[in-house]
Amino acid sequence: MSTTAITLTSEQGAVLPSITSVPVNSGDTVTFATGDGRTAYLFFSPGAAGILSPTPANPVAVSSTPVSFSFTASGSGVYGVYLETAADVTVPEFVGSPSSALAVLTDLSNVTFGVIDTPIKTGVTPPPPTDS
Repeated sequence: MSTTAITLTSEQGAVLPSITSVPVNSGDTVTFATGDGRTAYLFFSPGAAGILSPTPANPVAVSSTPVSFSFTASGSGVYGVYLETAADVTVPEFVGSPSSALAVLTDLSNVTFGVIDTPIKTGVTPPPPTDS
């Protein structure tokens, strides 16, 4: 049994994950926490909610204290979680082919960009934060 820790950071009005997918293996655990102390919100797809324990409600508030879920099954499905800055947003529809991984998705539909190109604006996922 393994644990995957995902650190969430806020940039330009979006929530970014330290990794973008987690293998779905029964008994493994995934944890979410913010690295900057801000609150982020997780919205799980119906498929993902069905194989996690405890079963997540939408949304799940996450801050610097880790929130953990264990996978109760292995196999393929449409497993995803959208990361948001607010609890009252409408998340995009979960679409895609069945996969044996939980996709950790950044929703950019509510982000307003300035004039400076950033990795988020150009569609490039920045590297995960490093400990200094």
